[in-house]
Amino acid sequence: MKSRRRYKRFDCPFAVKFRPTYGAKDYFSGSAMDLSCEGLGISARDFRFILYENLELVIGPDGGGDTASVFGDIVWKKQEGKGCLAGINFRMKDRGIQEAILGGIFARSNIPVDYLYSPDPDYSAPDKTGGQPAAYAPVSAPKGIYRLGLIRKYDHSGAKCTVTFRLLRDMARNVRNVAIAGDFNDWDPSRSFMTRLENGDFVISIELGTNREYRFRYLIDGKLWVNDPYADKFVRNGRGTKDSVVIV
Repeated sequence: MKSRRRYKRFDCPFAVKFRPTYGAKDYFSGSAMDLSCEGLGISARDFRFILYENLELVIGPDGGGDTASVFGDIVWKKQEGKGCLAGINFRMKDRGIQEAILGGIFARSNIPVDYLYSPDPDYSAPDKTGGQPAAYAPVSAPKGIYRLGLIRKYDHSGAKCTVTFRLLRDMARNVRNVAIAGDFNDWDPSRSFMTRLENGDFVISIELGTNREYRFRYLIDGKLWVNDPYADKFVRNGRGTKDSVVIV
């Protein structure tokens, strides 16, 4: 595996909560074996990973602190005693989004985000005290919690799921309004305007029936259609473009 890695990986004392995105309600617990800008390795007990399954992950330092929420696909798995190991590829396609999330994850180290994209495998962060290089000298953590992607909350019966859709501020700079249209509102954006948060993101929560897929897109200022980069998948439509899909 090491010979195939394009970017540095760091041994990280991070706890990981995760759950499959297709219908799971509760989170499972594991620990990060290593992490790079492409993904991470997970070690978990009492869980059997499924190859190519999509996971929602919440990553944070052991002992508490700020966390980051990401989505990723299982690209390899391995049974090891009573535990199970898996390699996860992040589903972050935008460099700006990647840097924001990874910056939060590495908030307690002095590793600059740019170094995560360097192929140098021998990097160790400089020790500001003048001693030997130290890979994880603590620094202050940023405030706030990173919450990205489609967030699902299932009811007790499992028949309904409230999905929170979020259009990041990087995709909606200097806009007046954003609406969402899809199978769940007859593709009528006037029925589902999104709320602008203080940080510039737009969000909306919609209750959906489970065990099905919904196509959707965002409409910016009534004229520009965009997809959600964190959608579960993308499918072609009859207009020669693609729609985002959420699976609940």
